[in-house]
Amino acid sequence: MLEKTNLNQAPFIDQNFVRQGQKQEEEALSFADTLMDVLGDVNRLQFEADQATEEMLTGDIESIHQVLIKTEEARLSLQLTGQVVNKVLDAYQEISRMQI
Repeated sequence: MLEKTNLNQAPFIDQNFVRQGQKQEEEALSFADTLMDVLGDVNRLQFEADQATEEMLTGDIESIHQVLIKTEEARLSLQLTGQVVNKVLDAYQEISRMQI
């Protein structure tokens, strides 16, 4: 009964599934680069929300829904960034309290 099992089956996880170029690119980015990219995205969302508000006030955008969506998206991204900063600071404080 066991003699019909194929022991040369392909592994469950295909190692070629991970794109090597993308993996190397991700490894090349430092934490500071990633942090700057994320903060740049948050800044861009804030700028877009401000620009949409100005366009609504000048009459270029008639739909207040677009302005509200952009403003809410910017607000949520800023809140998320603040929460992540708080968690990182908590983790740092916890590590600094550890005895070596």
